[in-house]
Amino acid sequence: MFENHANLWQEIARQSPERTALVAGERRFSYGAFDEAAGRAAAYLQGRGVGGGDVVAFYLHNTAEFLILFYACLKLEAIPAPMNYRYRAAEVVELAEISTPKALIYRSSVRAEARAAQEQVLQSMPEQAPEVWVEVDDSAWTSPAEQPAETAGPASAVPVEELLSFEQVLEHRTVDRDAELYIFTGGTTGRPKAVVWSLGGLMDIQVTSTYTPLGITPPESLQEAVGIATDPDTPHVVTLPLAPFIHATALFMSGNTLTVGGTVVVNPNPSLDAAAAAELTLAEGVTELIVAGDAVAQPVSEALAAHPGREGLRLNAVMSSGMRFSDETKARLHGLGEVTIIDVLASTEGGPFAMGITRSEDDLPARFKLAAEAVVLDEKDREVQQTPGSTGILAFRGALPKGYLNEPEKSRETYPVISGKRHVKPGDYVQVDEGGYIEFLGRGSAVINTGGEKVYPAEVEEALLTHQAVHDAVVFGLPDQRLGERVSAVVAVDDSEALSPEELQSWVAQQLAGYKKPRSIAIRQQLERTPAGKLNMRRVKEVARSADADQQTVAP
Repeated sequence: MFENHANLWQEIARQSPERTALVAGERRFSYGAFDEAAGRAAAYLQGRGVGGGDVVAFYLHNTAEFLILFYACLKLEAIPAPMNYRYRAAEVVELAEISTPKALIYRSSVRAEARAAQEQVLQSMPEQAPEVWVEVDDSAWTSPAEQPAETAGPASAVPVEELLSFEQVLEHRTVDRDAELYIFTGGTTGRPKAVVWSLGGLMDIQVTSTYTPLGITPPESLQEAVGIATDPDTPHVVTLPLAPFIHATALFMSGNTLTVGGTVVVNPNPSLDAAAAAELTLAEGVTELIVAGDAVAQPVSEALAAHPGREGLRLNAVMSSGMRFSDETKARLHGLGEVTIIDVLASTEGGPFAMGITRSEDDLPARFKLAAEAVVLDEKDREVQQTPGSTGILAFRGALPKGYLNEPEKSRETYPVISGKRHVKPGDYVQVDEGGYIEFLGRGSAVINTGGEKVYPAEVEEALLTHQAVHDAVVFGLPDQRLGERVSAVVAVDDSEALSPEELQSWVAQQLAGYKKPRSIAIRQQLERTPAGKLNMRRVKEVARSADADQQTVAP
């Protein structure tokens, strides 16, 4: 069709420049201004040697600059690579070593981490270290305590304003279908990997979710797509992503909104303020919320229900992917009005695999139904989705990413060719019910999904074991009503009285992102392992639950 988002967005900007593309606080960007800012940033980056196939890392939370610079990358055919904005320097370095970015964009509140990351990559990969460092000032959205005091940033870093006000604008051109996007995931081993998407493949998979909810037949040409986006009769979509752009759902759905000429409302505060989100939803006439399950939807739905102006709510859709989204929270959202809730089972590696769609409280409890091109495979890779009562692993055989960057073996394992068709099998086990519905049984790996973030136990165990007092550790997830799962640990030390859970939590927080820190830690003198090194995990989790009850006041 139109191969790449940039080809469509620049045509919308040319034909309907006054339409509102982005809202970020007091700042509003028309499609014309959005396109011009991206064109200036692209010209600046090109002048600094960034071109097609070069990687640009985004160490940012949701800001207007994120989307503008993302668009700039698409114009250049450079490869955007969003990194988790909560990461510490060592974690940023690890992703840089995997993706070798030529430019890295960071926020001012992590200036010290960016500086430390720069120093480390100059040592570990001096020939491939990022050459361009760009700072986005986020002081207006974070507390003074979060801003570094007189801390030097990376050497030769430039403010983002220098890119957005650059004197030249990159000329419009047709961008190639095979231009790429990297989305980082940890897979199931704990080692980060970059999933490589082609922009054309991404557009192929997003066509249905972009147009069908609006009651519009998907276009077959660029001209037809532009016509839909600029048609006054096309329903105007106003999307507020309350999940971070570093996750595929928020980024992809925001792209879909711009594809139909809609407006993306950016909430730049990296911490959720439910009251502020509710106020923004009402003030901007938001029609679609992108959330991360109960962790976001529960407090926001409560804030909307309590808002005195709720009668003016225009919300008609809520989408979530990747974490627990309870029927209780869905019922509260349905109580706000005619809201369709789309709960998607997908992964960074591909999908969607299944969706639970409810349009009113009458549809609850929600049930997941297999998506088109999704299948259930038994242990011999035979399809069993037509056989109620069967269990198997979810797979998807539609448009897929190219695979993992520089990981051919893992790519073959995750994207096997079955009966001549390429599939993706991330590792989720389900039971097949009547009518094409499925019941999620669990993950085939030890990955902890907490608040929409993946945590790999081996990484947290390693951090705990670097403490001189700890000689054994095990990390796992326990059920959590709000987060889906919470990170928990049991550790062994010689003197269990000499070390507190809080000390170990602080120790981990110095090395890893805050969400990876165990919410509860049970301290023992010994972990009971078999001669083969195995643990009785049922017993271990009982110990952890007991510790959890004693640590209710421990901060996340």
